[in-house]
Amino acid sequence: MSTKQFDVVVIGGGPGGYIAAIRAAQLGMNVACIDEWKNDKGGPALGGTCTNVGCIPSKALLQSSEHY
Repeated sequence: MSTKQFDVVVIGGGPGGYIAAIRAAQLGMNVACIDEWKNDKGGPALGGTCTNVGCIPSKALLQSSEHY
């Protein structure tokens, strides 16, 4: 097993976590983002419950239904 060093480790890929990981990478840091969320195919996905099925999609659905 190989060992890899990171400058920043972000725990949780929710609305704040994945943004923090992206920004740290933009600043040239070696970043790991740890999250247990899986996509439909079982692979890793960022965003967590809030971004993928919770708060944000629910609000978008409510707003769309109001416009309909």
